[in-house]
Amino acid sequence: MQRIKLLGLAILAIFALSAVVSATAFGSEISVLSKAKVSTSNLKFSGTSKKETVFTILNGFAKTKCPEVVTEGQQEGTGLLGTFHLHWKGCTTNLGGTCTGLNDTAEPGTILALGTFHLVYDKLGAGAELGVAMLFLLEHVHYTCEGGFVPKTLVLVLGEVLCLVKPVGTLTTALTIGCEGNSGDPLETTYWKSNNGEEVKMGTNALLGSQNEGAFEMSAQSGEGESKASEEFEIMG
Repeated sequence: MQRIKLLGLAILAIFALSAVVSATAFGSEISVLSKAKVSTSNLKFSGTSKKETVFTILNGFAKTKCPEVVTEGQQEGTGLLGTFHLHWKGCTTNLGGTCTGLNDTAEPGTILALGTFHLVYDKLGAGAELGVAMLFLLEHVHYTCEGGFVPKTLVLVLGEVLCLVKPVGTLTTALTIGCEGNSGDPLETTYWKSNNGEEVKMGTNALLGSQNEGAFEMSAQSGEGESKASEEFEIMG
């Protein structure tokens, strides 16, 4: 019995050590610092797209393509969270239809997306080099596509999108934010929490899309944009 107890304690010690190693491997928590090396507060961002944004649903009828995206965002206090507004503009499908948000009918081709963002850790490539990503948590997005070869179609989108952020460890006034995925298959689906290095697989929280109120299916968003801040800042990982 004593041997069994000792074995149990040894196993617990191994798990505890593994947790400590996992957390310390990520170094200190992500921070956003000003030029004076103090935490920024309520930092504001605005920007535009550098590449076309494309939204796809697994087994979906068409791609939603938006050549221009206008962004606004703001950090909440001194933390790693914030809010965002995205205006996708000039949105069409690869079959010729125009896509318009249900709340944006006065401006055809425009879709509004709202939500919050979190800064998290991400691993880059096979070498497992640590990077920083922005996790976007979308409120429900509703839009319709029609025209061309597209019958009027209602599209519902919800869930999370994980996009890589650059630069890290460099004083700057702008961030490049890149999202990758194709045919409903997002490239980035795993991240690590900043405070303890815990691995999170997005699973059913990942981006989902539905057509004409059908079942939600795995979806992906690709695109790249640049967001400029109201002052110089530096993301430290």
